[in-house]
Formats: sequence, C-alpha cells, structure tokens
Amino acid sequence: MTDMTGQIGLRRFGTSLIAKGIEWCTDSHTHHVVTAVSPTMCVSAEPGGVRYRAISDYPHLDWSAFELTRAQKQLIINAAHEYVTAPTPYNLAIYPPLLFQKLTGHKVDGWVAEWLSKRPNENCSQLSGDIYTKAGIHLFEDITELITPGDFERLFVRLGFPLAPQPKAYPHAA
Repeated sequence: MTDMTGQIGLRRFGTSLIAKGIEWCTDSHTHHVVTAVSPTMCVSAEPGGVRYRAISDYPHLDWSAFELTRAQKQLIINAAHEYVTAPTPYNLAIYPPLLFQKLTGHKVDGWVAEWLSKRPNENCSQLSGDIYTKAGIHLFEDITELITPGDFERLFVRLGFPLAPQPKAYPHAA
C-alpha cells in the first residue's frame, strides 16, 4: 500500500442530489475533499463537524502527488489533529454564496468573504486548504473559505495529477 499521508483526495462523480449540486455549483466533477493523515486514515469536514475517517470509507478517490518532506507530513498531521480535537462545525454558510457565484458569474468578495473568513466553521475543501496553509504550504491565492472542491480539481489538472474518468458503475458513491 502506498503511503498517502499528507496527500489530498478528491471524491468525484457523485450520485446523490447534494453531490451533484456541489459538482454543478463548482463547475467540476468533484464534490468532496479529504486529507490523508496516515496510510489508512484521513480527515474530513462533514455535517456534524471535522472527523477522522478511514480512507476505505471512500472507495474511489483521486489523490494528489505532492512531494512532501517528513516534516511537512508531520505539520499536516498536526494541523488536521487541531481541527478534529477542537469543536469545528461544518460550514453550511458557504452554499448560498457559491450558488450566487454560479448563477451570476460574479466572484464572492467584500463583506461576504470577510464574514466567511471570520467563522470558525469548515467545509471539506476549506479544511484541506487550511490544513496545508497551517503546514506552510499555500495552494491557492484566495481565502480558503472560498475554495471549492472544483478548485481542487482544477489544481490537480494544472499540476498534472491524474484524474480517473467517470466509471460506468460507481457503487457506494454519494
């Protein structure tokens, strides 16, 4: 088994209404983002909060291929642990601004972006961005509160990380 510690995983091609809505709003095929904290565990922001999950809970993930040092991996693990041990609620407030952005084509900024940046809540893509930022690795210019699963998909494409095509049968997709 390859050690995915520190890598970011994308869950793509959802079948649920929520997953398809996230993919539509973010102009991508990605609806969930996780960060691996060991060869078998990842951290995930979900309704209910930030938690550790078994990587096997997500049977189909496309993984980043960042060349991370041991020190960077440890910083990623430590940052992820901070979010799991602190009460970190899910960031449902991001959905209306994302829908606004999708429908109007105007980027969310100004007071809305500032308000989102001050909330202690995390969504999945924000969490992965925040973990990397705390580890000293800045993946995006935008504030992490506005980073979407689609932004991670586009980052993977820019960096040449492989993305699997949509499978014909996708059991257990959500």
